[in-house]
Amino acid sequence: MANQFQIKYLIYLLGIGFLIKIGQIIFPQLQSTLEIILLFTGLLFTGIPHGALDHYVAKKNAYNNNTTFSLVPFIIRYIILMMLYGIFWWLVPGLSLCFFIFLTAFHFGETDFHFFNFNNKPKAFLYGLSLTAWLLLSHQIELLKWIHLIIPKTDSIYVLTHYLFKIPSILFLILCGFLSFPKKPLRIEWVLLQLVLLLANQLGLIGGFAFYFSGWHGWHAFKDIKKHIGSEKEFALLWKNAIPFTLMALLFLVLVFFVTPSSVWQMYGAPAFIVMISLLTLPHMVVMHPVYKKKVD
Repeated sequence: MANQFQIKYLIYLLGIGFLIKIGQIIFPQLQSTLEIILLFTGLLFTGIPHGALDHYVAKKNAYNNNTTFSLVPFIIRYIILMMLYGIFWWLVPGLSLCFFIFLTAFHFGETDFHFFNFNNKPKAFLYGLSLTAWLLLSHQIELLKWIHLIIPKTDSIYVLTHYLFKIPSILFLILCGFLSFPKKPLRIEWVLLQLVLLLANQLGLIGGFAFYFSGWHGWHAFKDIKKHIGSEKEFALLWKNAIPFTLMALLFLVLVFFVTPSSVWQMYGAPAFIVMISLLTLPHMVVMHPVYKKKVD
C-alpha cells in the first residue's frame, strides 16, 4: 500500500509540474510570476511546515538519548544558531554561500537516501551535490546574477562557478540516477523521481528548486517526521500541528523584510530571500540529522 501511495503521489506531482510548464509556455511573460507563486505555495504546503515540526523531532531525539527536553531552551538555541549564521553571512558571504550549498546537498542527500533505504553518508553527500548542481547550474544567467549580488566577481567561489558551468548539466542528473539506483521494490519510484528532477530543471531556477524542495523533499520529510515521532496522524492533522511554528517562521521573514531597507530588496531581492531561508535551514538540519542516522526498516 505504501509503495502504491508513493507512486500515485509522484504521478500527481508530475501532472502538476506539467501543468505549470504548460502555463509557462502559453504565458511566457508570466514565467517569473508563476515561479514565485510556485515558490510561496510550496513553502506553505510543506517547505516551512516540515521545519515547523522540529520541536517534536527534538523532543523525540531527547527521549531516544535519555535526556530531557524543554521548549524554551530549544527555541533559544534555535535562534542563537540562526543569529550566528547570519553574522557569518555578513562577515564572509562567499564561504557562507558555499557552506549553504554543502548544507543543502547533505540534507537532500541523506533524505533521499533514507527513502531509497541506503546508509552511505559520503555517497549521499555526492548525490546531494549532484542534485543541487542539476537544479542550479542549468540556469547560468540567473545564477551568476544572483551570486554576483552576494559575492564579488573576484571571489574564488564565483570563479569556481564559471568552471562548473563547463560541465554538461545532464551529467549531474545521470550521476544522481546512478548513485540512487535502488533495489527492485523501489525502482518504479526511482524512475518517477528521475522524471520529477528532469521536469524541475525545465521550470526555471526558482520554480524548479521550489518544485523539488516542496513537492518531493518537504513531503517526504513529513513522512519521515511522522514515523520518527510515532505519530499516527494524517498529513493534514500533522500540518495543522505545525501551524504555530510556521507562523513564527513567517513572522520572522516578515520582520526581516520590514526592518531591512527597501533598497536592499530592490537590489538584492532573491539572494536576500535565500539568505533568510538559509538561516532557517541550518538549525533545521541539525535537528533532523538524527532522524537519518539509521537505515530505513
